[in-house]
Order: sequence, then C-alpha cells, then structure tokens
Amino acid sequence: MEELSVDEKVKIASGFLLASPPGEVNDVFNDVRTLVANDDALQDGILEALEQYNTEQLITVIPPGLDYEVIVSSHGKVGEDRYLDPRSKQTFKFDHMRLIASELESHDIDESLEELRSTIETEVAAYVKDHYPEGVCTVYATDEHRIVIAIVDNKYNPGNYWNGRWRAVWTFDTQSGELKSVTKINVHYYEDGNVQLNAEKEHETKVSISEDHDKVAKALAKEMATLDKKYHQSLNDSYGDLAENTFKGLRRALPLTRNKLDWNKILNYKIGNELSQK
Repeated sequence: MEELSVDEKVKIASGFLLASPPGEVNDVFNDVRTLVANDDALQDGILEALEQYNTEQLITVIPPGLDYEVIVSSHGKVGEDRYLDPRSKQTFKFDHMRLIASELESHDIDESLEELRSTIETEVAAYVKDHYPEGVCTVYATDEHRIVIAIVDNKYNPGNYWNGRWRAVWTFDTQSGELKSVTKINVHYYEDGNVQLNAEKEHETKVSISEDHDKVAKALAKEMATLDKKYHQSLNDSYGDLAENTFKGLRRALPLTRNKLDWNKILNYKIGNELSQK
C-alpha cells in the first residue's frame, strides 16, 4: 500500500482535531503528532483547523490586565489572530496553539448600539451566573442592528472519564425584535468505551422592541431563560423515555421458542447440561 504524504496526514490530523471532544484537544493533538511524525509540517498545517475549533467551541481566555474570561469567537474577530472584548473595548492577540492571549489594545467601536449592548450584557451575565456553574458570556454588536450573545459552560471531569460542554449563540435583531439561537451540547464518556452525546437545538422567538433598554434587556434574558428551561426539560424527558422504553425495546421479551425459560427445568436444556458437567 502506498504511504500517505505528509500533507495528506496533516489533512487527516486536522479532521481528528476538529472532532475533538470537550477538553481533549491536547490529547488528540498528541496522538496525531505521533501519527504524522513531522512536527514542523503538523504545526504549520493544523493552525487553520485549531482556529476553527477554538472559535466554534467558544474557547475562553483571560487577556492580560483583565480579571474575567472572554470568549474567543468568530463574531469578535477583528483581524488576523486578534479578537474583541466588547466589555473593555479592547482587542487581544490569541495564540490558537498555546491558547494564550497577549497584546491588549484599545479598539474603536460603533457607539450606535453600545448602550443597548452593554445593558443586555449586564442582564445576560446575571442570568449566566445564576444558571451556569462555570458559564461565560460575551455580547457583541456585530453590525448596526444586530447583537450576538455567546454563552459557553464547560465541565471537565477526566478523573471519572467524562467531559462536557454547553454552548449557545443567540442573535437579536434590534429592529424587528427577532431572537434566534443555536444551542449545542457535547458530552464524552470514555471509561472502558467511547460514548458521545451530540445534541443541537434551534430556537426562534420575538422580543418586544422599546426605547427603554433595561426593559428590552430584561425581556430578552427572560426569553432566553424560558427557552433554555424548555430545552433542558425536553432532554430530561427524552433520556427518561430512553431508559424506560427504548432500551427495553432492544431486548427480546422471549427467546426464539417464544416460551419463558423454566429455571426449575434448567437441566433439560442443553446449556444446563453443559454447565452441570463442568
């Protein structure tokens, strides 16, 4: 069989990295590093994949000089390897390989939505603090009438062989009041096996528009809480049904003979005879 070229190996390695479960990208990187066996080519070739992974997974970082986490998102990208922290009105350089932020700089922003964006950020941050144990949110004004809310919560428990991530991106149209979101959940359990949960849910609703920014922000946070609660409850119901009905349906109620096994007559069965002879 013809051996794969280094470029082909790097392309395959990039695919593995993009599929990395929460909190395990370093483990995957170390594994593909052994397979590629060319560090220079690997590091050069996977940078694009790492950037895609980090921004899609809403990786968080604490930029120098700040005391809170900021989400690294495509919605906040302002230049090559530079990302915006709307809260401090500064940008930072982000190393996608080492996951380190540096070179914090001030950034000119469009002030037209800043007051509303900041008010929404305050309400959403309070909601996230109350409902997400390790939650982080970053709120962006992406254009003259749209505000994007990114939320991520990670739970890493490698000692018990599982890791998980909840991430959501909410888009609010300040002119129409339309609120859309995509919520994604990924949980990986890998003790003596490899089981993953990948779930995705889209929401769409409306928020009343008002000149009162506090009123709009509170209404938006309330809608988010309502939809999140419904989705959470639907997941609980689904897995309750899975345990009570679906898994039971996978088992055969009766053997092929359609008769229940009579344990008092076990010796009459071939398997019973085999067991009694041992």
